[in-house]
Parts: sequence; C-alpha cells; structure tokens
Amino acid sequence: MKRVLFRRILISYLIIAPLLLVSLELYLSNIIKENYISKLRNNLIIQSRLISENLTFFPAGGLDDLCKRYKEKTGARVTIMDASGRVVGDSDEPSKMMENHLDRPEINEASLNNIGSSIRFSKTVRRDFFYLAVAMDKRGFLRLAVPLRDMEKEISDTRKRIAIASVVVALIAIFMGILQTGRITKSIEEIVRFSSRIKSGNFKTRLFLKEKGEIGDLAKNINEMAEELKKRLEQSQADRHKMEEILRNMSDGLMLVDTNGKILLCNPAVKRFFGIEPEVEGKTLIETVRNAEFADVLHKAIAGRKSVSQEIKVMYPKESSLMATAVPFYYPSDSENISGAVISLHDITRLKKLEEIRKDFVANVSHEIKTPITAIRGFAETLLEGAVDDRENALKFLRTIKNHSVRLNSLVEDLLTLSRIELGDIKIEETTVNFDDVIDTVFTTLRDKANAKNIYLKKDIPENLNKIKADRNRLVQILLNLVDNGIKFTEKGGITIKVQSSKFKVQSEEKDSEPLTLNRKLAHFIEISVEDTGIGIAKHHLTRLGERFYRVDRSRSRELGGTGLGLAIVKHLVKAHGWDMGIESEPGKGTKVRIILYK
Repeated sequence: MKRVLFRRILISYLIIAPLLLVSLELYLSNIIKENYISKLRNNLIIQSRLISENLTFFPAGGLDDLCKRYKEKTGARVTIMDASGRVVGDSDEPSKMMENHLDRPEINEASLNNIGSSIRFSKTVRRDFFYLAVAMDKRGFLRLAVPLRDMEKEISDTRKRIAIASVVVALIAIFMGILQTGRITKSIEEIVRFSSRIKSGNFKTRLFLKEKGEIGDLAKNINEMAEELKKRLEQSQADRHKMEEILRNMSDGLMLVDTNGKILLCNPAVKRFFGIEPEVEGKTLIETVRNAEFADVLHKAIAGRKSVSQEIKVMYPKESSLMATAVPFYYPSDSENISGAVISLHDITRLKKLEEIRKDFVANVSHEIKTPITAIRGFAETLLEGAVDDRENALKFLRTIKNHSVRLNSLVEDLLTLSRIELGDIKIEETTVNFDDVIDTVFTTLRDKANAKNIYLKKDIPENLNKIKADRNRLVQILLNLVDNGIKFTEKGGITIKVQSSKFKVQSEEKDSEPLTLNRKLAHFIEISVEDTGIGIAKHHLTRLGERFYRVDRSRSRELGGTGLGLAIVKHLVKAHGWDMGIESEPGKGTKVRIILYK
C-alpha cells in the first residue's frame, strides 16, 4: 500500500512540476517581453519627437555626424530618411552606402499612422533590433533602433531563476508528499483493522486516530456509524413493534387477508367501521365482517391479480360509506403465487355528504337564477310584442323587470361575498369597535324599511360593554343581515339588539335546536342577541338554517326579496371572527339569534 501511494504521489508531482515550470516560464517570459517593449516604445517615441523638433531642414552634406551625436545622448541607433526613403543620415553606417528604406515595415506604418514600429533581425549589425519610425511631416522619417539583447538577457535570467525555484519546490513537495503518505497509510491501515473487527461483530471496539481534517472526520463518522449500527440492531424488534402500532392506530382501516380469506392483521379502525369483535385475527373474513361488497373486493383482487377499488356501504354500527382498496401481495417478493391481499378502508361518508350538498347547491343556484331570468325574459318579450304601447301595463312590466333584476343582482352579490369569505379573500381586521356606533349604523340603514311596516328597532347595551374587538365592517354586515331578516318576518312588534356579559357551561349539544352549537365547555363571554317578535321557525327547520338557499317558507322569502344566502354569510363571518352562533325560535313567538364573543 505504501508503494502504491508513493508511486502515485511521486508520478503526479513529476508530471505536475515540469508542466508548471514550462507554463510559468512561458507566461512570465511573455509578460516581461511585453512590458519591456511597451516601455521601450514609449521612451523612443519621446526621444524621436524631441529629435524631430530640432531637424528643421536636411543639409546637403548629410546628417551622419548629427545622428552620431544623438546616439551618444540616447544610446539608440539614429537613422534619418527623406520622403522617398533615401537614407540621409545614420549613426552607425555611412548614409551614402545604405540602401533605400522605404520598404521597411516601420516606415510603411509610419507613413500611414505617423508612428511605426517593428522587431526584426538587422543584417547590418547581425542582431535583433526594435525599430521605431516617426514621420516628420513631409520632410521624411526619423527612425530609432535599439538592440534587444538586454531584454533577452533579462528573460534568460528569469528562466534560470524559475527553473531553480521549480526544482526546489518540486523536491520539497515530493518530500512532504512522502511524509503525508506515510501518515495517511498508517491511518488507512488502522481503519482497515477496525472495519474487520466490526465485520466480525465486535461493536464495542472504537477507532482512535490522531489525524485531523478529513481523515479525522472519517474516523469520527466511522465510530458514529458503528454506534448507530449497534443501536439499530438492538432496536430492530422495537422498531418492528412501533411499525405495528402505527398500522394498528391508523385512522384508515387496514386488513391483511390470505388467499383463503383468513384475517392475518386487522387494525382497530376496521373493527370500528364494522363494529366487530376486538380479536379477529385467525378468523375468516366472511364470518367476521359479513359484508358481501367487502368480500367481493377481496375476491376480485385475488382472482384478477390486480389492485381493486370499490365503494361499499356499511349499515352497522352506523350508516357510512367506505372506499375499499384491495392490493394483492406476494411472499416472498419474487414468488409467482399470490399470498393474499392488503385491504385499506377510507371513510368517505363526509365526502359523500359534501357531494350531496354540492349537488343541492348547484340545483338551488340554477333554480334561484332561472326564476328572475325567466320573468325578465317573459316581460321583455311581452313588451317587444306590443305591450310597450300600453303605458299602464308597460310601466308595470318594467317595474317587475327591475325588481327581478335587483333580486338577481343581490343573489350574485351574496354569492360573491360568500365565495370571498370561504376563499379567505375577506380578511378580519380587528379594531376597537363602539357598539352604539355600529348598531346606530345598522338601524339608520334599515329604519325606513322598519317604519314602512310600523315596527320598532331597539337596542340594549350596558355602558361597560360598549367596546369590543372586532372587524367593524363585518360586524355591521352581520347585524344588517340579522335585523333585515327580522324585519322581513315580523308583522308587529319589533327587533331588539341586546348585549350582555355572562359565564356559561355547555352541558350537551342539542342537534335539533341550533345549527351551530357553542364549542366552548366553560367560558366568559359577551353575547350579542338579535331578537324579533315575528312568525318564528318550527323546531325541525333549525338544524338547516345557515345552509345556502335554505328557506323555511320559499314563496314568502322570494316575495320579500331574500336570496337564501344571508344566514350563510352571517355564519361564515361569525366563524371567521372565532365566535359562535346559536338560533332559538318558536312558531308565533319570534326568533332569537345569539352571537357569542369569547373574552
């Protein structure tokens, strides 16, 4: 193991070190060259501009001596050419002996851009030079040339230093790698010995390593894994027992039955659904459940070798609807023969009731909307057929159309309000509300309607209960609906809104007395009651008050402009506040609606 790790690390470093050396040398050489040439170019541009400013004309005798003097000052070879490229002065060679320089790259670039530069080998002095040419208006060109031997020497020195540093670093890295390999190898050998002891079943052993970092974390994790494995093996029986308890205490029924119909497992939910004996394991399904539909589900699943779902009816111990799903199981899992079926039972009684309520709701909405639409259409057709010329009847028809449209609009508005409440779009924003102010607002809104029937509107509010926490607008909406209902079904007397504080204890729920029972067993509360002296409501109707479109007297309610949604809206707004509501009534003695606000 040591040799393998050593070879891997050594080979890795032997490959990486030369690659780093070459890449670093190329990179730094390029950077040094670029920086050197950039600075050299900028210096030569400055020098050439200073020289060109002093050359106002070219003397007939040549400029060799002048170029030599400038070379002594700048250290660069100086060459002066006329516009045709003929050399008229040079610091290193006699200008008369030199060839035309118009075709030189730096001259061509300077003729176009005023400044040109190039790096190339000089045949005259046999060395690489950096050439910089500057155009002197139309008089000619000034060129400065500097040998690149300094740059080459600097690059060569840098390469040597990089090579030496790389070799030293590589040797140090290899040495450190060998040391680290020894430590890692020792730790790995210890981990191998530890895992062998764990494999043999010795869970008491522990792994202790001095290494830190990843290997230290690995040792820690292995110790924790061994401890966890020990716990899981010790608790396997307990976990199985817990799983059985979970299955037995599921809200849904679960039954395991073999192919002969013998019950292998049955949780309490199944026993509760069918009202069967506590101990049924070992008995057959037929003698225990005695439900033909249930037995049929099992038979279909086993015979068809597939999952079967079917709704079944149960009449005892109470009438309910169950969704039974039977899934065949195989043991062992790779067996081709069915061992039995897992049957799950889900109580869908409430869903069925909700479905019936939905169907009734759709039917009621359709009926409620159809009536005013039919009336509006009928009277409109009558007017179009000529009744519009009969002024007396035409006005009567138009008033009828208006009344039905108003009723239809109220119906739609109430439906939208109810929908917004149920969807949570209407938020309850509680503030400190003044009872007197709220009730005065309600009475002001409905006073004309009450006066038209010659009935009174009365309030009874103690001074210490004049303020509560509620959503003012929603509280007004609740009381408006309740007082409006009272006015509709009261022929003499009036409506009283009373507020009182008390303490009560609910002993039992009387399902036929209030559609919404109080849900607190013992509480301090404020009660708002809206009591009228109207026709009252029979006891058997009370449980359905608050349902959408439910009316005690449908024809009378429609005549009075009711939509059948007022109490449903009140019920939802009361619930949104976290309050309770109850209704008490007796035919001929009026109705009392109680709203309970808990302190």
